Amino acid sequence: MNRKFLTLLFLIAISLGGIAYFSSQETSYLLLDASELAANQTKYSEQNLRVRGFVRVGSLVREGKKARFDLELNDQIIPVFFTGETLLPDAFKEGARARVDGKLEKGVLVSNHVEAKCASKYEAGYAEEK
Repeated sequence: MNRKFLTLLFLIAISLGGIAYFSSQETSYLLLDASELAANQTKYSEQNLRVRGFVRVGSLVREGKKARFDLELNDQIIPVFFTGETLLPDAFKEGARARVDGKLEKGVLVSNHVEAKCASKYEAGYAEEK
């Protein structure tokens, strides 16, 4: 084959590999329970995290579109700051099961996306862990 063609093919392959690698780093999340994160915060700093737990009763403070609350599971607590970039779901309230996406910064999970779920008979094992 022509040397120019092989060189071009090699450059295209390297470029596509680089794009795939770096785009996956920005969009991949590590799924954790709040208790796992609370037990070993230094291990998970600077990573995209998806953390699940329950909104601790008495911890929710709304500040306009922003909010502060604690996420807990198995008596372990993670403080969360919601930036307000998206809207909080209607089902989001104290005691609700929630999944929070964000990064851990100085012991606080800074989040731009929150999902709240109602109790479900199909996921009874997780609902009973509280």
